[in-house]
Amino acid sequence: MLTARRGLATAIDYAAMAAPLGLLAALTALRYRRRPLPQPSATKVRVLVAVGLTMPLSAVLAATEAAGGSPGKRAMGLTLRDDTNAEPPSYSQALTRSLLKTALPWELGHQAVWEFRADNTRRGTVLAAGAYLALGLQAAAIVRGRRTYPDHVARTRVTSA
Repeated sequence: MLTARRGLATAIDYAAMAAPLGLLAALTALRYRRRPLPQPSATKVRVLVAVGLTMPLSAVLAATEAAGGSPGKRAMGLTLRDDTNAEPPSYSQALTRSLLKTALPWELGHQAVWEFRADNTRRGTVLAAGAYLALGLQAAAIVRGRRTYPDHVARTRVTSA
């Protein structure tokens, strides 16, 4: 049962991270319909998405984890603990975990899309494979009832609340 709850909690967290991006895309589309915007360079967009969205959202997710649990964990009755003393994790532990759990596969996926759009299929394939590998390793650990690689690196553990 913990396995299913962890998987659902991760899905909720990913949806919470994607919601602001969806809102931004909708607002941009509405504005573009009224008056075309100048098209920024692909490099500029790549950097802006990483620095302006992925990193801040990962930092917010880490703050919620350090304060008792992400939205997904709270909804599923789970909590994140420091693996060494069963206390809530420090912000740096939660940020490390958030960056590995969410930001790494998210950015690998984004960068893969940009590479495919530029017809760099080899580079795009490698980046996409990295994103799928990062997500697959996490899913495999959850299905087996084990700690994920972000938990090992951050020295944290997901438990029932």
